[in-house]
Amino acid sequence: MLRLKGTQDPLFADSFQRGEEAAFDCLFREYFSTLSYFANRIISNPDTAEDLVQDCFVQLWQRRERLSHIKAIKSYLYSSVRNQCLKHLEKQKRKVGLNEPVRNEPSIEVAVIAAETARELYQFIDSLSPSLRQIIRLYYLEGKSNKEIAAQLNIEPDTVTRQRLRAIMALRKTKISL
Repeated sequence: MLRLKGTQDPLFADSFQRGEEAAFDCLFREYFSTLSYFANRIISNPDTAEDLVQDCFVQLWQRRERLSHIKAIKSYLYSSVRNQCLKHLEKQKRKVGLNEPVRNEPSIEVAVIAAETARELYQFIDSLSPSLRQIIRLYYLEGKSNKEIAAQLNIEPDTVTRQRLRAIMALRKTKISL
């Protein structure tokens, strides 16, 4: 079985174009969440957003031989998701008979930036030690308080605070700008 480090691996584009499922799986795992977040920012419906993103991945797989470079694949995915979302909004607009305009391009650009920032942030969180990662996920992603986290992990609330601060300091040292 082919082992790829990620979409930046030099073998990735060739493997993907040849139709190797491991390459597709790698691409899907790297971008599905980000693209779903991006789509949801446009259409405000998480379930539909995921369906539209899955459709875009299917189209990408069907057209893989025509894409020559991984950057083209990433651009293709964002454009494809944006177009699918805009088509979906148009259908909804016709169905309901609304006369309000579909979201404009600047909000699409903001959604792309937000989605890419979220992807980098999730990659950073995944790079943390297991204990830091757990505290960050519980606090920032699940919205739990220091007290709730401390009770769940059977540690002191001050330890939770210190661990969060360690993670924030590490984040500040990265190139991610929020």
